[in-house]
Amino acid sequence: MDRDWVRDLIENFSSATIGDMDIPKLINDKYLHTPNRLFKIRTCSKLALKNLAEETLYLSVANGFNDPYDTAFWVDYRKLAAWEKLDELGFGEDQIATTLESEDPIAAAVALASAQEPPTLNVKHWLHEVGVLAPNHQSGQLPWLIDQIKSSYKICSLSERVDSVLMWSHYGLDHTGFAMEYDFTGLHRNHFSTFRLWPVAYSNQLFDITHVLRAQRREKNYNELYGIAASLCKAVDWQYEREWRLVFPDDDREVKGFSVAAPLKAVHLGARISDHDALEILKICSEIDIPVYKVTLAPNEYRMISELTHLDAWCSFRKVSVFS
Repeated sequence: MDRDWVRDLIENFSSATIGDMDIPKLINDKYLHTPNRLFKIRTCSKLALKNLAEETLYLSVANGFNDPYDTAFWVDYRKLAAWEKLDELGFGEDQIATTLESEDPIAAAVALASAQEPPTLNVKHWLHEVGVLAPNHQSGQLPWLIDQIKSSYKICSLSERVDSVLMWSHYGLDHTGFAMEYDFTGLHRNHFSTFRLWPVAYSNQLFDITHVLRAQRREKNYNELYGIAASLCKAVDWQYEREWRLVFPDDDREVKGFSVAAPLKAVHLGARISDHDALEILKICSEIDIPVYKVTLAPNEYRMISELTHLDAWCSFRKVSVFS
């Protein structure tokens, strides 16, 4: 699937104010592009098997994820300082925009303000102020803002792929786990799950919230949903995962996670799953009437194949008892 549309969605999602967002387009574009197969590769843990039996997904906080950049973002405090100062001095939007596009917005702001007649900027005092405050913001306020979201928002990662050897190695405990397959397209677009399901965008740059922070400081109707957009931006190293995420904005940092109902469609057993775990999963799926596939490794190429199986066939082929 062509994911170029995701960048446009993130740009819309990351508007400075709620009023700048085209929310109907945001929801409609996402809904139209949602694939009918999304996968969650799991280890055979008690929680994973509980989610399977209950047909749920578990959302947890980002500060426990394996990506240290997960849900991180960036604020250019030097640009923000130049922006606010030129606003204060009454410069027009075009002049401010040109200044902010320069390599050094502080130097450009000084040059612009110094050309005023008479000059109204105390350059020495302002440069000292920026030199003290910008590093403090970068090392203090920014990590605090990031931590607020990483430790409170609840997130569950899904993938368009069930055929990634690397993902099975990472998330399926070296192919000994299983994958749950979901289809969200049959749910109403305002359903709890579909409404909170979003695609991930991949970039070389961290998500920049400088414009959002400026709107917040100006006491405008700033975009309080920027944390969702931040959680949907990841490094290009991860793009092979073709990820989608359930994201639940939450201010409760005491709760580390919870489960939500999800439209389970099928289950795929890992290529190296043990007989014990396979039988347990097959029994659960038999009870909840969910089809099961067994992943096998192609003999002549790097490719994984999912083939339909069931409890009786597994027991017969493996010569084990359904009661094992």
